[in-house]
Amino acid sequence: MDISGAVAFVTGGSGGLGSRICTLLSDEGVCVAIGFHHGEERAEEVKQRIEAAGGSAFTIQVDQTDPHSIESAVSKIVTDQRSLDIVVNNAAIASGGHSIELGDLDAFTPAIWDEMMAVNVKGPYLVTRAAASHLRVSKWGRVVNIGSTLGHGDWYQDRIFAPSKAAVIPLTRFLAAALAPDVTVNCVAPGLMVETALGGGGPKPGADNEVYDMWQNRAALKSFTEIDDVASQVIYLCKSSTITGQSIGIDAGVHFH
Repeated sequence: MDISGAVAFVTGGSGGLGSRICTLLSDEGVCVAIGFHHGEERAEEVKQRIEAAGGSAFTIQVDQTDPHSIESAVSKIVTDQRSLDIVVNNAAIASGGHSIELGDLDAFTPAIWDEMMAVNVKGPYLVTRAAASHLRVSKWGRVVNIGSTLGHGDWYQDRIFAPSKAAVIPLTRFLAAALAPDVTVNCVAPGLMVETALGGGGPKPGADNEVYDMWQNRAALKSFTEIDDVASQVIYLCKSSTITGQSIGIDAGVHFH
């Protein structure tokens, strides 16, 4: 399916994965709204790179824990661009700046739980809800959520973000059922992307990082998740007309699903 001329809203568009998704969407002829919360400078850099390559993009600030902020961002996109066809729910947090030992429920307070759920689960729900009526207009709207391979198996479940990121998968199914037949909703569930903030952002493999070594040894392909594999899958789901309610794990064979 040709998606050129479409308008897309990518939350967390200034990050490592988000910026790559924005770039690939632009390569398909899509006008991209680069959503950011605090990373305005990074978002502007993504915009400039897209425009330098001949694409169309603009930045927009949004707090995806705040329904009013979300509704304002969506309204501005639709007012300025006259449509909204694609939503990529990419923004998320891994720890929220909290350092918690594995399995320490006392340290994993209700306030931290609420924060993780508000950003990683409620956020995609609120963004999709605000965009739903606009996505339905063209009869081919697309939503792609970014979840985690943690939702596909029983390993690595002791991380504090595991419940929230894994919950994106059943959220995807719920939204797919609610928005059918006019909008497809799917999920891409990456494994460890070492180049991103969610993956730790460094040190790089081979730098005596026990977690990285453990992940690589567990993977059937003995490698990490490539950002381009994830971003390209997002584009594929935007272009497909007969896939909905699915979660596709990309983790180099840590989990078979």
